[in-house]
Amino acid sequence: MKELYNFNSRISREDTYAEKYDARAEKFGTKKLIPLWIADMDFAVSPAIQEALFERVEHPIYGYTGYYGEYSDSIVRWMTKSHSWEIERDWILPIGSVVSGLKLAVDLFSEEGDGVIIQPPIYPPFYQAVRTQNRRVLENRLIIEDGAYRIDFEDFEAKAREAKLFLFCSPHNPTGRVWSREELLRLVAICKKHNVIIVSDEIHSDLTYQTPHTPIASMDGAKEITITLNSPAKSFNIMGIVSAYAIIEDSKLREQFQAPFLRYSLAHPNLLSMVATRSAYTQSDKWLDEVKSYLSENLAYIHQRLEIIPKIKAMPTEATFLLWLDCRELQLEDEELQRFFVDMGIGLNQGVNFGSGGEGFMRLNFAMPRDVLREVFDRVEICVNPKNQGSITNYSQKKDFENRL
Repeated sequence: MKELYNFNSRISREDTYAEKYDARAEKFGTKKLIPLWIADMDFAVSPAIQEALFERVEHPIYGYTGYYGEYSDSIVRWMTKSHSWEIERDWILPIGSVVSGLKLAVDLFSEEGDGVIIQPPIYPPFYQAVRTQNRRVLENRLIIEDGAYRIDFEDFEAKAREAKLFLFCSPHNPTGRVWSREELLRLVAICKKHNVIIVSDEIHSDLTYQTPHTPIASMDGAKEITITLNSPAKSFNIMGIVSAYAIIEDSKLREQFQAPFLRYSLAHPNLLSMVATRSAYTQSDKWLDEVKSYLSENLAYIHQRLEIIPKIKAMPTEATFLLWLDCRELQLEDEELQRFFVDMGIGLNQGVNFGSGGEGFMRLNFAMPRDVLREVFDRVEICVNPKNQGSITNYSQKKDFENRL
């Protein structure tokens, strides 16, 4: 396929309110590192989205805005085209973000002290959505079998007996798993048996590789118990301007979820987020195809580099632009592991922040130009070798890394 877009271009994001860059000193204690942590891409957005935003901004009136047909219709068409999921416009409820949707669902469908299932290692806001509202975290920890993550279904059913909600991440962040239809059906059956409501975060659903994503709400028996949360934000790199939406087929669940929006007038839409969403879903599919192709090549490049780098292994990645690195063979405590990468000028997410099972792991964002990845793994190759044994002993080497930024 001939490339239409240039993802090799390095675009400065300094002083653009970009958290990935502007928060480096606060996060890592230094600005002199390559940030591979927060989950956005260092790629220019689809030209169609940018042009649609320009066109709307040129209109000089930015008044009250409503969610009218074209916005919802674009979501309906996208779900049919991309995920073979037939939904209706009335099932769609705009929300501020996927994370706010998680928190709202916990608030609405459980009481203080109730149990909520999550599957660590997991995106940290899943823990926060439960703990900050005084619910009990029920950990159904994912297990590694034959080098890949699997669900412990026996433990899941045991937890379901004392749960009101299941906060599901599909595809899974940070492990990159795309759940199979068989796994989804087993989860639905257990949740239905024990009257557990499923709240499914599917924000990475458009960023799959060989294995297609299946919405859990499309499974037999799921519609009465499932709230799906989604957004084009991750797939189309518009986290800074876009809102999200819930898809809820069951009318009773939908009314309960919608009640606070009506009561407190929370559903005022953001004008530019609506424009970006519609353009993403109607005009940017070719851009997304090329992004996924480039990300696949980045992933292959990383695996190639890691073949000759001992003690760091990449877990299989079926979705997202986030790589889960197993660094346990370095035999470093979690804070030492963080410092090890910071000293070589690389800023990653600590696996321990993703909860149980994250110890000794790091999360790497590979949505960046390939020459940046080349620099990253040149540094890793220098430092992760039998001579250094998981430490940077040469001060001049550290200063050289800083000077190469």
